[in-house]
Amino acid sequence: MILKRLQAVFAAQGWQHKKILVAVSGGADSMTLAALLQRMGAEIAIAHCNFNLRGAESDADEAFVRSWSQVAGIPVHVQKFDTPGLLKAQGGNLQELARDLRYAWFETLRQELGFDLVATAHHRQDSVETLLINFFRGTGIAGLHGILPQQGKVIRPLLAFTKEELEQYAREHAIPWREDSSNYKDDYTRNAIRQHLLPVVLGIFPQAIEQLTGNTQRFREVGLLYDEAIGRYRKKLMEQRRQDWYLPVLKLRQVQALATVLWELVKPFGFNAAQLPDILHLLDAETGRYVAVPDYRIIRNRNFLIITARHTEESTHILIEEGESGVAAPGFILSLKRQVFGGEPDMAHIRKLEPEALCVDAGKLHYPLVLRPWKTGDYFYPLGKLRKKKKVSRYLIEQKVPLHEKEQVWVLESDKKIVWVVGRRADDRFRVTAQTANCCYFSVKPQ
Repeated sequence: MILKRLQAVFAAQGWQHKKILVAVSGGADSMTLAALLQRMGAEIAIAHCNFNLRGAESDADEAFVRSWSQVAGIPVHVQKFDTPGLLKAQGGNLQELARDLRYAWFETLRQELGFDLVATAHHRQDSVETLLINFFRGTGIAGLHGILPQQGKVIRPLLAFTKEELEQYAREHAIPWREDSSNYKDDYTRNAIRQHLLPVVLGIFPQAIEQLTGNTQRFREVGLLYDEAIGRYRKKLMEQRRQDWYLPVLKLRQVQALATVLWELVKPFGFNAAQLPDILHLLDAETGRYVAVPDYRIIRNRNFLIITARHTEESTHILIEEGESGVAAPGFILSLKRQVFGGEPDMAHIRKLEPEALCVDAGKLHYPLVLRPWKTGDYFYPLGKLRKKKKVSRYLIEQKVPLHEKEQVWVLESDKKIVWVVGRRADDRFRVTAQTANCCYFSVKPQ
């Protein structure tokens, strides 16, 4: 019956006639999976990881898998990892490290061998344990669907079967297996739930595994509806402007279930659940307040929350020698072109230039020019302001430039005098006049 049920699973999922790499640890579940797939006639190979975490026991598991695979006539591939050394060097969580190593190698091997899929032996209890772990960790709807039958190239054909069914099949068909001593240790979250929490739950609700399995299936459908709704909110509430995302505060305040919606909108940028209260407080904060993670910040700027990337590049000074036609700066390219000034026709053209372009009197420039980020204390004489001196910082405040954009403002200077607050305002001292003989055009475009 198990074989027929497994064939039905393959038919329903469209996995027939696929070349499958089977992850085999040597335990009952993975050994049974390999034996079942071989009986089905699937083209398979075995992949075994030796993490060197249990000394001689790990080596014995490897030898056992190699021996059984040879007898069964199944190609076997083994990868040894210096997991203790990697953990010491990289830090982090042992289980997460082992999982990352395992799946990265599976995918590499799958591609090298030309296989279609990687099969793991997760069963019904594994899926329920995952649901409980995610529930207590607070991962939301996305974590309550248990283990999915397929994620990318990884399939889990045994989710419809209980561990007891698999072990009974192994005994009836003389499939050997080895017990992993680490399965009985409480220092792993999954083991603690398996050995302590689930027995108590089953003592009160004997059908809990079946009921929770049904819940995971329902949660998958709920998740689809949830994702669809969040997608609509994302289109309605998030506007991309260049590299930034703008969320209108007034519209956010009208959203029901605001905390949930806002969390889903900001989560892809690396924000965590613990930061959600601070992000919500930004709705009532003054301009300039922000919440940050390593790669992004959410800034309150007037009527918007702005999600913007954090730039960690050090400030640089770029020299522009006479005769150069352009230079690359972080995030933009500055181009320049020198030509003879043509009088009033050229002046009319200059008056119509966009903020991203500038024309100055070339005779007033002293090379090399310097392109650099603005700094506190910088000042210039804004064009059209009757040569009144103004600090760049005050100018940016008056122009209501958001905090994150201020950090991206550069200036072009000649002989320690600012020629241009790049892309924003020219300095009056370098303007073109009737006495100009040659002019120099500057323009910027995103890189």
